[in-house]
Parts: sequence; C-alpha cells; structure tokens
Amino acid sequence: MPRSATAPGRGGPAQSGGPSFRPPPRRGLWLLSLLVGAAAVALAVTLVPGWVSDKECDGTRLTERGGECVGVSDGSFAFLPAEADSALVQRFRDIQALIKAENDRVAAERDDYVKVGLLSTLTPDERGPHSADRVLHALEGAHTAQVRANQSRELGDPAPQIQLLLANAGSRHDKWEPAVTELIAMRDDEAPLVAVAGLSISTEHSANAAGRLAEHGIPIVAASASADQLNSATVPGLIRVTASNTDFVSALREYVRAREDLDAAVLVHDTRAPDLHVTTLTEAFRTELAAELGDNPDQPFQGTTTGESAPPALFRAAVQNVCATEADMVLFAGRAADLDAFVDSLHSRPCRGRPIAVLFAETGPVIDESEYERLVESHITIVQSSAMDPVWTGTEGADPLAPPGFPAFQAAYAAQIAYQDDPATALRDGYAVANHDAVAVAVQAIRVSHAEAPETPMTAERVTDALFLLHLDNAVEAAGGTLSFTTDREGDPGGKPVPVIETPPGPDRPELYTTPLS
Repeated sequence: MPRSATAPGRGGPAQSGGPSFRPPPRRGLWLLSLLVGAAAVALAVTLVPGWVSDKECDGTRLTERGGECVGVSDGSFAFLPAEADSALVQRFRDIQALIKAENDRVAAERDDYVKVGLLSTLTPDERGPHSADRVLHALEGAHTAQVRANQSRELGDPAPQIQLLLANAGSRHDKWEPAVTELIAMRDDEAPLVAVAGLSISTEHSANAAGRLAEHGIPIVAASASADQLNSATVPGLIRVTASNTDFVSALREYVRAREDLDAAVLVHDTRAPDLHVTTLTEAFRTELAAELGDNPDQPFQGTTTGESAPPALFRAAVQNVCATEADMVLFAGRAADLDAFVDSLHSRPCRGRPIAVLFAETGPVIDESEYERLVESHITIVQSSAMDPVWTGTEGADPLAPPGFPAFQAAYAAQIAYQDDPATALRDGYAVANHDAVAVAVQAIRVSHAEAPETPMTAERVTDALFLLHLDNAVEAAGGTLSFTTDREGDPGGKPVPVIETPPGPDRPELYTTPLS
C-alpha cells in the first residue's frame, strides 16, 4: 500500500526540479502542527481531520470555514470526510498521497509542465449531496487521468506534463471562494494553472465559482454538474463531460415512449433553493414529458442535502396523492438521498398492488442490489438515466455497448488504484469515470493548443480557445464516451452515451440513447 500523505497541518515540502505548488512556511507552528497531525492520524475515526479546528489548517495555505479546511493543496494535506470508518479515511489519505507523489515526480523530472485544478467537494458529510465513496472515486478517477496523461500516450503525446491540484470547495460547494482565489493566483506561476476540472454539483455556488474563474479567463471542464445552461451559454469557457438534464430526460422520454404500459405521470419535485440541478431537472421533465403529465398536479417537497439545516423530507402526503392520480410513473426531480426516502414511502403506499415506475436522473446507479427483492414485492421499478452503466465493467469480457475508451480506462484505473480490491464495484457510481473524463478533456485541450504552437508558453486563454476544437479528429475518446464539443452544443458533449437502467433489471436491456453532435 502506498505511503499516507504527510500529516494534516503541514504544507508540502520543498520540491526540486522546477517550480511547483509550495505553501509559505509558518515556522512558529511547525512542531505544534506536526503533533496535531500525528494525533489526527492515530484517531482517524473519532477526530477526522477533513473537518478540523482552526489550528489544524495553520501551516498551510488552507482556510478554516465552518470546521472545514478549504482551499488548494498539492496532496500534502489530506482532505477527509466528516464521518467515515478508518479504512475509508485511509483510502482518502492514500489517493492524495499518490497525487502528491506524481506532482513531485513531475516537478523533479520535467520543466514542461502546467497545473490543472480539481475544484470539488472534497470534505463530504453524511447529509451532503455527495457521499464519501463518491468523492473518493472522483479523486481516484482524476488521478488515473493524470497518470495516463503523464506516463503513457493513451491521452496523446505526454507533453506538457500535468500537476493536479486539489481545490476543496466545501461539503456543499458553498465555501469555494478561498480555493478559487488561490487557483486564479496560480495563472501567472512559472508553471501556470491553465484549466480547472471538477465542479461536482449543480448549485448557485457552483455557478458562481465557475463565473469567477471565467472572469479571469480560466476554462472549466465540469465532471458531474448537469444543470441545463451551466455551460458556455452562461459561463464563457465552461464545458462538461456529463449529459445535461435535458439530455438525461430525453433518454427517459425515449424509454417511456417505447413502452406500452407507461402513459400517465406525476411530478414529485424538490422546492428547496438554491439547487440548479433540481430546478432544471424539474423543467426538463415538464417539457419533455408534458403529454404524460397531463393535468396531474405537482407534488412538491423540501429536500435535505444542499442546506446545512434541512428538515427531513416528508413524503406520506405526496405518496397518497400519487395513488389518487392513478399514474403509472413518478418523475422524481430531487437528489439521490431524498429518492431513497421517497421510495421507502412508496413501499407502504395505499395502491401498493399497482405497479409504478420512478423515473430519475443521476451520474451512476443509486439503488443497491440488496433492495431488489423488496422492490419486486412492492411492484416498484426505478428507471434511471445515467452517465455510467455498471454492465460496462463486466467480468466476462468487454461489453459491446461500452464506449470505445472505457476498457483502457478500466485497466488503467485497476493498475493505478492498487489498493482497491474490486475496481468494478468502485466504478459503478460513475464518479471515477466523470472526473477522469473531465481531467482527460482538459488535457486534450492543453495538448491541442500545445501542438499548434509548441514554443509558445501555455496559458489559460490558449486552452479556452482549444475547447471547441475538440471534435471530428480531435474528439476525446474518454471513458464515458467519445466526446465532441461544438459551439452548437454550447459546451454540452455530443456523442455522449446516456444509458437507461432499470432496477430491478427487466428482461430486455433498454436501447442506448446518445446525445446529438450538434
């Protein structure tokens, strides 16, 4: 197993072989920080240092906000979840140690390197929009892309080399300012920051962070933020590797209209603002499935995952009303954690004997196989449009519908993340794929620009100009699809497969939907 990252509370050590990320020294607190860090390692379960006191951020360029250390790290400081068992905490440390080691290697061996930031939720808590597992897999996928870019030709010629910087925006992406401020300051480093990947959730906070980066000419490649118009239409230089919510719902529309047993729907939607994912998913359902909704009244609820003090989501009244409409499907516009609570309520619905489908959109599958039997007993089918189909990871050879770039990614992931016992399980939620692809697209733009003028210094503006050259022969053969970016699509990916997944699985695999190229 790789060595753990250096203890929290310490910045990165001085690095040789060229300029790299280096926090300023804080000599007076060196010993205190070291002792605090050692104690935190020993008590990983009860004193998780991803959520810390003021002093544990000292000695780094990180800022304490609401118990979280936010800002930018080269992997020296281990961002950790608020609640996790010791094994999961150690895996967070391990992946950030691997990122730190690759960053150090690049600085020591090369002088032709640039920085790419990963702006994301890196200190998740149990009530936030992303689980600790998803955040861990996002880090693993981003690092896999970094290593493929630097140590192989799988993502093109390995120049310039890539340092990956971890920019924590907080558990709900609401503490983004310190990280974004630091990223902007790195634009003019000798080894400059030229792109940012990540942007893990679709909220007003995410949009504001992207807008601030865009004001300074820094391009952004979003990994799993799917809200409509959270792209170059509203933020210059913002593209994404995931489908938009309209694309996700278009895939569900095609599924519904191929089925003779689904014709009446009711919309259940989150009203807790601000959540761009929910509001745009709600509008996409209303637009794309208007005929199925008919005159059935909406069933609103208050979600639980984007606010600090959200009340429990209550669904009893909504479930009774769903039964009263006699709808055969529910269009659920909310977050995955609230979907769990809604489905739990459906199990005791008055019309339990009548089959019902729950349509939903999410980056990867959200229902565990242990729930299949109970879903069958309650005549419930979860129908989810997704960025990732778990059958792509099949152990019996390559899945014929898997994207062309997926097998090479899966092999690289298994090789790089050596401590992961079952890579296929880790890839199921789609966050490793999404964040790998976001970094890979940023790398492709960097290298397209470099190839045009290899003697000219790389800048963020050059990378921005290259984003909409990533089509035709420069389309990106990513893990989640061969992605094209044209001005017609305003930063949304063309050629992106959007699988529709039935849980429990039906007898026939639904037809695969692919986003239009223009």
